[in-house]
Amino acid sequence: MTMKIISKLNLSIILFLTAITIYIMTAAPDLMFTDSGELAGVCVTLGIAHPTGYPLFAIIGHLFSLIPMGLSKIYQLNLMASFFTALSSVVFFQTLLIVFELVNKKKNQQKTKNKQSQVNESNLLENRNILLISFFTSLIYSFATTVWQQANAIEVYSLQAMMFNLVIWSILKSSSAKENQFKFYIFTEFLLGLSFTNHMQTVLLIPGVLYLYLFGIGDSHKFDKLKFKEILWLFIPFVIGLSLILYLPLRSMSMPDFNWGFVSRGWSKFIYHASGKQYQIWMFSDSASISTNLGKFFSLLPYQLGWIGLVPFLLGIYFLFKQNRKLLFFLLILLFTCLSYSVNYSIHDIDSYFLLAFISIILLTGTGLFFVISKYPKLVAAIVIIPIISLIQNFDSNDNSKNYLVPEYSRILGDNLEPNAIIISAQWDYWCSAFWYKQKVEGYRPDVVLLEKELLRRTWYLEQFKKWYPATAKTVENEVNLYLGQLELFESEKEYNPVLIQQYYVGLINALIDKNFGKRPIYVTIDVVENPTDADIASKYQKIPQGFAFRLEKDNKIYQPNLDKIDISKFLEFKKDRNNHLVEGILSVASLNVTNIGRYAQATNNTVTARKSYEMALKIDRSNQNAQMGLQQLSNIRQ
Repeated sequence: MTMKIISKLNLSIILFLTAITIYIMTAAPDLMFTDSGELAGVCVTLGIAHPTGYPLFAIIGHLFSLIPMGLSKIYQLNLMASFFTALSSVVFFQTLLIVFELVNKKKNQQKTKNKQSQVNESNLLENRNILLISFFTSLIYSFATTVWQQANAIEVYSLQAMMFNLVIWSILKSSSAKENQFKFYIFTEFLLGLSFTNHMQTVLLIPGVLYLYLFGIGDSHKFDKLKFKEILWLFIPFVIGLSLILYLPLRSMSMPDFNWGFVSRGWSKFIYHASGKQYQIWMFSDSASISTNLGKFFSLLPYQLGWIGLVPFLLGIYFLFKQNRKLLFFLLILLFTCLSYSVNYSIHDIDSYFLLAFISIILLTGTGLFFVISKYPKLVAAIVIIPIISLIQNFDSNDNSKNYLVPEYSRILGDNLEPNAIIISAQWDYWCSAFWYKQKVEGYRPDVVLLEKELLRRTWYLEQFKKWYPATAKTVENEVNLYLGQLELFESEKEYNPVLIQQYYVGLINALIDKNFGKRPIYVTIDVVENPTDADIASKYQKIPQGFAFRLEKDNKIYQPNLDKIDISKFLEFKKDRNNHLVEGILSVASLNVTNIGRYAQATNNTVTARKSYEMALKIDRSNQNAQMGLQQLSNIRQ
């Protein structure tokens, strides 16, 4: 790179364009797993998302969805994730420049003893190298697999990655400022409060931020008890940033289409939602999750650093211990605070909860590279090897450009439902969330009523169900009122009867089925059929496989299974990252659904359809033993 190109602004632009180009190449074209559909629906309609509500994300997402791009709204919102993740790379780059300025102070002080001409020439070379090290390390960050994952589809973590980096940049700027330091702290506190309105992971920043505020970075920055008075004043900008949380009750009152929590019902409902109270049962509740999550963390670590980046990471710890221990302690506080929290959180999708830890680790890696290049300046161009390795090794696992698994699963399920169907399901990861978006935003199958079985265990969902499907809700009004009485006791932590809650819960679902049977076709998905705890639901009905669901029937009539509306071609196009439990799960369930059609066809002596079903199931999932057994049985019959 020539000296004209090597400037802070130019490298920031090149970094952003490089990152976002790769991200767009690998971005998902449509809906993805779990919360993708719900969050997209919230953004498009300016609604309220699942706890903790994510008001900052909802507002920015809504504004982004209004940009006239000529794209589908869901793809546009997926590109928003690419935009914020690429922007976080630029902020990371700016943070590294501050870090290198801090660790380089002693060297500059020593150089002032030399001749001025030598100092100027040395500084020019060193500044160029600092910019290049920062640039290449920021590419390592951009292509770190966990960072890259946030760029591929709509989720709150792309914006959170940017907020993490902004707060770290701001607090380092604040702590190292020679003038107007308190004004920088005001901005930091505002960012911190604002970040809380995107995700509660922001709490992981507080120990590190408090440490730098009290002890600073420079040698002249001493602990001062008077700072506690300043901290009280800093609550004002913090509260101003945090005040965006008031969006939740204010917007809820206007009854948006997506109104998770219905928080306008009262203060307790607002706190319950905004604090994410329902998720607290998974925090620090299972000691087994510690070893599992630690194993996950260490298995992911090499893929953040292109493997060979592990060496400069360790060198960075050594170098900062010698050069600037306060900065080292700050980064280690961020790392261990994040890790201590995340390993105690018992959820499958834990990867994104390691983001702050990985940011800290890559900053330490950058300081290690700085240490190496300080001794061997000619090696600066060799640093590019690490982001290239990361790009190559992480590309396939992050390439979702052909990932149509969720929209195809949803389409097959929806297309095989008869008009005016009612369907009961808890397949949130694979299609319920996606169907919410498809139905409410894109107008797909407006005639279908979806009852999300597990969300029925929350009082707000009954309000949402009434709003979306008033005629159907009216048929079970009495059962709803009985159930709500007990459920309110549970949510308000008053004395309740768990047996009675379950009884009313099952009774409500069965009443919905019984009172609408014969008037509307009614379906359940495989999770309801195969879950032992749901044995009392629709127990008096036959379950006839139809597409990716089961139609409930009472008679003994034989129905002809049909594969005409089951096109699995896009399932077969996407075979990557089979180690992802969601990818494995959706393919396994899709294969099992087709297998169930084969079983029913075989049981009713329709061997042609049975064979086609088993063969189709095995194309989706070769490890499907039920389909293998079915084919073997058919072969034995022919012999």
